[in-house]
Amino acid sequence: MRRALIVVCVFFIFQQITGVKVPFYYGPTIFSGFFLSGHNAVSAAVAGVEVTAILGAVNVVTTYFAFRWIDKVGRRPLAMWGYAGMTVFILLAAAGVAFLTDMPKIVVVMVGFSFFITSLAIGVGGTGWLIRGEVFPTAVRGRAAAIGACADWLANYALIEAFPAWHRTIGLGWVMVCAALCAVAIRFVCRFLPETKGLSVEDAVHLFEREAAGSGTTPRGWLRRSPPADAARPS
Repeated sequence: MRRALIVVCVFFIFQQITGVKVPFYYGPTIFSGFFLSGHNAVSAAVAGVEVTAILGAVNVVTTYFAFRWIDKVGRRPLAMWGYAGMTVFILLAAAGVAFLTDMPKIVVVMVGFSFFITSLAIGVGGTGWLIRGEVFPTAVRGRAAAIGACADWLANYALIEAFPAWHRTIGLGWVMVCAALCAVAIRFVCRFLPETKGLSVEDAVHLFEREAAGSGTTPRGWLRRSPPADAARPS
């Protein structure tokens, strides 16, 4: 179970440190200049809230598609494609911040962030919360799921505390480039997260046991649905 717990915790950490919470927590600060219609503090605050509301609405709407597709596509493919989309669109937004001005900058940055959040909501946002309930046996599921949630929120806290210093030191564009840690997350998911779609809890636990006893990579044969655990036992 240690292997399953580490995989779930690291997945949650990647989910946070790739930066999706930054627009929601710091949106009024970092985006107010994009939609600014006046030069006073009230106009800046309103502009920032408008941008954050748009991104929040995108997050809510696209989460629906995660519910629809996660049992059809599978956890691994959805997570990897989600991280791939996040990588592309955060770099697009970073390019907009670094090289464009005025209305083109607003359009590119908003498109980049909107599809960045779309990619996360569909591919990654719910996956961690789902797998933490699928890979632990009943006897330890409560404690293990709580540890995973703790790792998620500690990573969230670390990110929001570190962001202002990064923003002041290297600028928003480079902070966005750092969020391309999504590429590292793809490698992690590909190597260490097995597919649990269609597996019972017993099968998922057995899958992690096989991996812990083997090479540490996901056995190709187990990417398909394995037979029920009872089928392998002698009658």
